[in-house]
Amino acid sequence: MIRTLLIAVVALALGAAAAWYLRDETGYVLLGFRGWIVETSLLGLLLGLALLMFGVWLLLRLLVSGVRLPQSLRTMMERRRRERAQRSFEAGLLHLLEGDWQRAEVELVRRAADHHAAQLNYLAAARAAQRLGAGERRDHYLRLATNLSPQVERAALLTRAELQIERGEFVAARESAERLRQIDPQQPYAAELLAEALSGLGDWEALRCLLQEPAVTARLNPAKRRKLLERALLERLRMAEGEARLERLKALWSEAPADARQWPAVRLQYAHSLARLNAQAEAMALASDTLAREWDAGLAELYGSLEPADVVAQLATIEQWLTRYGERPELLLAAGRACLRNRLWGKARSYLEAVIRLAPSAAAYLALARVCEQTQQPDEAQRLYRQGLELTVAP
Repeated sequence: MIRTLLIAVVALALGAAAAWYLRDETGYVLLGFRGWIVETSLLGLLLGLALLMFGVWLLLRLLVSGVRLPQSLRTMMERRRRERAQRSFEAGLLHLLEGDWQRAEVELVRRAADHHAAQLNYLAAARAAQRLGAGERRDHYLRLATNLSPQVERAALLTRAELQIERGEFVAARESAERLRQIDPQQPYAAELLAEALSGLGDWEALRCLLQEPAVTARLNPAKRRKLLERALLERLRMAEGEARLERLKALWSEAPADARQWPAVRLQYAHSLARLNAQAEAMALASDTLAREWDAGLAELYGSLEPADVVAQLATIEQWLTRYGERPELLLAAGRACLRNRLWGKARSYLEAVIRLAPSAAAYLALARVCEQTQQPDEAQRLYRQGLELTVAP
């Protein structure tokens, strides 16, 4: 439209310029052909030629447009289909983000064939089908996406493994993640998905080996790796404890990475397992060595709950920690228990009452009740037993 307008303006300008130039002398033109004679001015001839050329151009354009009409109609219809497909894709994504899974699946699939990136429609539709609990449709959409564009095989495998983990299909998720790692060994998310699948399957040894691979250690998110590796180590220690295999427990501890042996949860689990497998001296040594360097509430409480051969030395050690770390509830409870073993009833009562003031616990009430029993206060002991029980069952 703008181009046509410009051409018209230029033509008018040229005509006006020609008329001004020929205003004094219009000229005379005589044309004869087979008995036909045409007489006109020069300006009239120029205008006639211009009109003739315009008519020829217009006729040619109409002929060309007529020839191209079918193709033009097809192009226009194709453009409209693509526009509708794009709008449907965008609406489907919006419904997916809004949590309207059913409408999302319908919109994403309805015009997928007309969308220039139909594989993206099917990948998103797979997520909607997952939320609707339609596992077969989910897998069908993922297959369609891969068949349409082999380049999205990695994205399809990642999506499949992720959705399979969400539904607890850990065996299938492991297969998908392993397939993805074969295609792209450097993909960090594939290692994370495989680790999640192994965790779901309870294959803690395979999970530990995976997380200690140099490539996985270098690329996996450190916080995520620590969380998964910590879970694997804890479960393996618990399994050795459940099987009452002390040597296996110690071997697992020795095999663990040096940094993992300093993680509080792993360290505490190992100490508890040692104590439950009658290796109390080693459990106390671990707690003592740790608390000599840093504070650990779990080990402090465990240390006070164990019964060593030298109860006097145990109490002296706990009182040293009280001086160093202050009156923490775990240390006060440990000190109260140590005093109870040393038959220091008054001192034990003082420590345990301090615990109850700071952080009441069933263990503190139980220990104080035993002090009352030893000092011939049965009524007070019964009251403390009842308070400890109420604290235990309270929501």
